[in-house]
Amino acid sequence: MSNLIGGLERILVITKFGFLGDTIVATPFLRRLREAAPNARITLLTGPGIPELLAGCPYVDEIKTLDRKAGRALAGTLTDAAAIRASRYDAAFVLNRSIHSAILTALAGIPMRVGHDTELRGFSLTVRVPYDWNKPDRECALDLLRAVGAPADPAMPQLWVTQEESDGARERLHELSADEDSILVGMQPGANDAYVREWGAQRFATVADRLAEEYGARIVLFGGAAERATSDRVASTMQENPIVLTGSTGLREVLALISLCRLWIGNDGGLLHAAAALGVPTVGIFGPTKARRWGYEGGCHRTIAVYPPSPARDPKTIRMCLDAITPESVYAAAQELIGAENCIRNTEKESAVS
Repeated sequence: MSNLIGGLERILVITKFGFLGDTIVATPFLRRLREAAPNARITLLTGPGIPELLAGCPYVDEIKTLDRKAGRALAGTLTDAAAIRASRYDAAFVLNRSIHSAILTALAGIPMRVGHDTELRGFSLTVRVPYDWNKPDRECALDLLRAVGAPADPAMPQLWVTQEESDGARERLHELSADEDSILVGMQPGANDAYVREWGAQRFATVADRLAEEYGARIVLFGGAAERATSDRVASTMQENPIVLTGSTGLREVLALISLCRLWIGNDGGLLHAAAALGVPTVGIFGPTKARRWGYEGGCHRTIAVYPPSPARDPKTIRMCLDAITPESVYAAAQELIGAENCIRNTEKESAVS
């Protein structure tokens, strides 16, 4: 099939409105879309936090936001559709797998509407693409491009920080007694849906102390304000004193700080995706239901998960699998990455700092 979008003038992309991680893993799609349609004006329609997250992204021309959830009143949906219709898009790629997003593009009269045939929304799409639940979500997004004949080789997510932001992050770390030559290991021990996502404060502390003892690493704990209690438990359990930044950084600052880390260890969450997107080697700790779709494996990335004998999605089984992950297995993955020459990053490298 020939590339059906190469000559289009206006393309709309819709990602989830509320989850930063979902948009981070969509950046390989945005990159390949730009390559396939180099002359198109590409607009991203997404949630209110995304323009700050994607600052510096060269793959989109503009970012528009909707601060509304799927299932909103019909009148509001019609108003949004009318606004989209006025932009006269030639095609829409609906990465947000909600029926609301797909219907919005149909009501807007966009001629080509490409999306996954899930959530009973196939009737509103002109190009229906199967969603493969056994593939990484970032790969499934690229399937939308392949369905219209556009080349879409696999790629890692990307984020961008400025030199000024990087310098500011270094200054803050210096104020917190982190030497310029410190081996920084970022960790996010907390998580939303803690029962099925958090590995455990004691286990993080065990791995952190061993990295500090054997490599002289400085441990930096990150996360949102709601995760502060978990970070405090890690800090109080450790023999070494970590730098605790959980709940005390803005989005751009946390990205700049993460970009300076030698290694990232964290639960399934948005900051794991941010670390991978900034070129930081990662060890992701997952329950069995999310590892294949959201984890990173190969190169400078490892996904650690334990799988039950037969597929199970109930919270109790997921919790048992998380508890079966040993500190030794996480430390072994961290040790492999922190000592690998190809994973010793130059934090000035172009992919992270612009």
